[in-house]
Amino acid sequence: MNESISLSVGQNLKRIRKELNLKQYAITGGKITRNLISLIENDKTPLYEDNAKIIAETMNIALEEKKLDIIIEPEDILNPARYDAKKRADEYIEELKNFLDEKNFEIKEEKLEEIERFLNHWNLSDKKATIYELIGDLCYYKHDLDNEYKYLTRALDYSFIYPQKKDVYKIVLKLVANYINTGKYEEAIRLGNFGLGSQKEMTDRSKGLFYYNIGLAYSHLKRPDNCLDQVNMAKKYIKNVNDNVAIRIMILEGNSFTKKKEYDKALEAYAHALEMLRDHQNDYEGLYLVYINSIEVFINQKNHSKVTEYLDLIMDVFPHLTKMPHYITNAYLDVSDAYSFLKKYDSCEKYLKIALKSAKNKNEKELQSRILLKMFDFYTERDEDEKVDYVMRELTEYISNIPKDDKAALSAKLILYYLKDKDEEKAKKLAQKIINKGGNV
Repeated sequence: MNESISLSVGQNLKRIRKELNLKQYAITGGKITRNLISLIENDKTPLYEDNAKIIAETMNIALEEKKLDIIIEPEDILNPARYDAKKRADEYIEELKNFLDEKNFEIKEEKLEEIERFLNHWNLSDKKATIYELIGDLCYYKHDLDNEYKYLTRALDYSFIYPQKKDVYKIVLKLVANYINTGKYEEAIRLGNFGLGSQKEMTDRSKGLFYYNIGLAYSHLKRPDNCLDQVNMAKKYIKNVNDNVAIRIMILEGNSFTKKKEYDKALEAYAHALEMLRDHQNDYEGLYLVYINSIEVFINQKNHSKVTEYLDLIMDVFPHLTKMPHYITNAYLDVSDAYSFLKKYDSCEKYLKIALKSAKNKNEKELQSRILLKMFDFYTERDEDEKVDYVMRELTEYISNIPKDDKAALSAKLILYYLKDKDEEKAKKLAQKIINKGGNV
């Protein structure tokens, strides 16, 4: 880092050129002479800003031809310390990549603060875009979705400042997934469509992923026809059956047919996905999704034996799902629903409790509210007053995460629950509370 202290501008130009393996004649751009480059590098004539721009532009053309993801700016040549800072940024990038490769997602706060101080000191938009994206990736893997969004948004902002960056769509795609994972489905659709139209230099697979994610958002919004439109587009771009995304597309197709109550088509799609999974024996997430979505169909068909059969299959997959923290809470919740259908209430309650603990450990507030709402229904149906009171105390903490329709339904259920026990006083107090809070419990 201190090497630049003793370097002149000319010496710095020579250093950069040699590190990039470029000859003097290769950086003239046809606008200045090789002799002038030699004079500058030997400190016999100054380097002016207009010539620095020509040299930087010519270097970048040569680097692009070599398919090297390196950008030289005029300031890098004119300011040796700035070029050193870029090299330091590259060291941070390698360090963050190593964290990801080693699955060491718990980056120390001191390290983050160190990187932030460095980035705040140097105006390196290209490096900032890369570093913030990598930190966002680390946040994703430790299921810190709020910070994932924060860092990916920063990465996207700096990518737009840095016009040479060709893979901005990758950051957009990650943000779309973040929106889906945090329940912002309309935003996911808008951003997904923006991503599809924003860059021409995009792989077919990436286009397929955009269509898949937009379809997934439509699925969450219970718009199966729109979802199927996106699924059909995704299939056009992801045709390799050995691609695990192709498996997810088939699962999403089956899910859409389930929502349309076209159960035979749904099971056909899941069977197709299961066949594809034979070549992906370690894709436990895919297996879980096929099994649990098939169970949904069997529940709708009131097929107890098939629900039991597929629950057994899920139990075989469960030990592997614990290594996928972004899936496991939902898995516990899904299993509790299946046990509820089978009237195995002890098992249903067991997995509701496990799901709640998992959601709390990972600070999944929206999931916590969903689980508590299910627990409320479970305990009120069984007249377990003490447990209902416990659930209500818990729900007050997560009330902001409950959808408006669910809040209204919860309020009505509570009033009916109290009236059933002839506890008119509690019912009146609750009704007054709802009025005072504008319809919310």
